[in-house]
Amino acid sequence: MKGRLIIMDEPTSALTESEVQRLLGIMDRLRKEGVAIMFVTHRLEEASTICDRMTVLRDGRLAGHLLREEGRPVPIPAIIEKMVGRAASELYARPTQRETAGAVRLSVRGLRTQRDPEAPHAIVLDGVDIDLKSGEILGVAGLVGSGRTELARAIFGADQIAAGTITLDGKPIAPKSPADAIELGIGLVPEDRKHQAIFAMLEIQQNFSVAALDTYSNAIGIMAEGRERQALGEYKKALSIRMASPDQAIEGLSGGNQQKVIIARWLTRDPKVLVVDEPTRGVDVGAKAEVHQILVQLAARGIAVMVISSELPEVLAVSDRIVTMRKGRITGEMPAVEATEEKLMALMALGADQNGQRQGDA
Repeated sequence: MKGRLIIMDEPTSALTESEVQRLLGIMDRLRKEGVAIMFVTHRLEEASTICDRMTVLRDGRLAGHLLREEGRPVPIPAIIEKMVGRAASELYARPTQRETAGAVRLSVRGLRTQRDPEAPHAIVLDGVDIDLKSGEILGVAGLVGSGRTELARAIFGADQIAAGTITLDGKPIAPKSPADAIELGIGLVPEDRKHQAIFAMLEIQQNFSVAALDTYSNAIGIMAEGRERQALGEYKKALSIRMASPDQAIEGLSGGNQQKVIIARWLTRDPKVLVVDEPTRGVDVGAKAEVHQILVQLAARGIAVMVISSELPEVLAVSDRIVTMRKGRITGEMPAVEATEEKLMALMALGADQNGQRQGDA
């Protein structure tokens, strides 16, 4: 039986760019065959390209409708303005070069990871050198399979290191597990929020305090609920977390508010380094701007922030300095104020390695 109505909820969130284009082509063919498609997405470029008509929601309410006119895509700035209630130009304003970065907080030299015999095609790090300063936002950009997430996992002790060194505030460290990294003052907001960050069936309060149980418990391990709730209330206000109650299941929050809870989870430990992998995946454009502002505020507090993202506009918007990766290696580095999407894409696809050679020229 051929469907007359197909509902797609975030169908492209885990697809590569070529797979996205293939899906959009299939959707276009189905449309021409008379099939009605409801396409739910946070990716405005895709919505603009494929949709004939849009309904925009904001905070659970109808914000307006937009129509394709004379075959032209719906302008993205118009979509953004409906979604957030203000002009798009206010959301991705490039920062001026911040002068707040201090001394090198985290230094990685010659970092290599071990290949898993059960996953022979998995990406391994191949001699990565990187520095992250206190009060700095370092953007890490790369295509799928570049080793971005593997770098985050190695720093956080989630993947075994085969060679190389990591120093924190000038002292050698060797985290063999996430628990080691947490004790050292390193936090990770992982890319897959649903499966790697939140405990979906637990309350917001429990999700918030899970990384700092020692902070919110007494000498015999009983949780001091009043202190826990007070701290969550303070972060709710500071990060503009929208929730009905601390007792609400976290799965009932929007993606943006879930992400804010995860960030608050780490802030309660006062980290030295915070690695944020895909900070706004599955988050609407208004919440993106709020998350970006939170990251800037964390850097202003002196936290060394590493932002890993597949969205180049995001990397450009929040970073002080940007490095690019390809096949487990660093291929380039530049101040964010000198970077463009074209420069970054060239380094991500064909960039020089850390010795200045282009990949494959050796």
